[in-house]
Amino acid sequence: MQTMIIKSPFNGTIPKIHPTTFIASDVVIIGDVEIGAYTNIWFGVKLRGDWGKIVIGENTSIQENVVVHSRPNELCKIGNNVRLAHLCMCHGPCIIEDYSLVGINASVLQGGKLGKGSTLAAGSVLREETEDFCLYAGVPAIKKKEYSKNRLNEFSTNLYVENGQKFKKAGYSQKVPSEYLIS
Repeated sequence: MQTMIIKSPFNGTIPKIHPTTFIASDVVIIGDVEIGAYTNIWFGVKLRGDWGKIVIGENTSIQENVVVHSRPNELCKIGNNVRLAHLCMCHGPCIIEDYSLVGINASVLQGGKLGKGSTLAAGSVLREETEDFCLYAGVPAIKKKEYSKNRLNEFSTNLYVENGQKFKKAGYSQKVPSEYLIS
């Protein structure tokens, strides 16, 4: 299996990946991408840090066919314990705060910031900054409801972490070139 974890042909930056990360066999990771511990990157994902920086925290689930990219010299930051659901797009500069969920086929575009513990509903488009602990939906996304801060006690990415580790143990993870591993 050929690895698709490569340095940027644009400026030579390299990925920095924690060794506990699960990266599915067909994932593409290019350039200035940092991935934290126990994050899981599922089939079909493209993380293109060829000219902008991508930072992904710990225990985060990047699900099938997600695309993450940023404008030149800009940052796309995805926090800890985040879920980016199937087919979503994050195009920086943008920020997804800790314990947040970007729903299926939703987009966070330039200037978007999804607050801590917030949800962007499926199919929605966000280009503004949001409050913490709220649900946003629509095109463009608007606030639909507020959540209790107790939501953090209910929000868990543990099942995704466990599943990613099972896939990794079963041999379905790409081999990360040693020069890209961090501790």
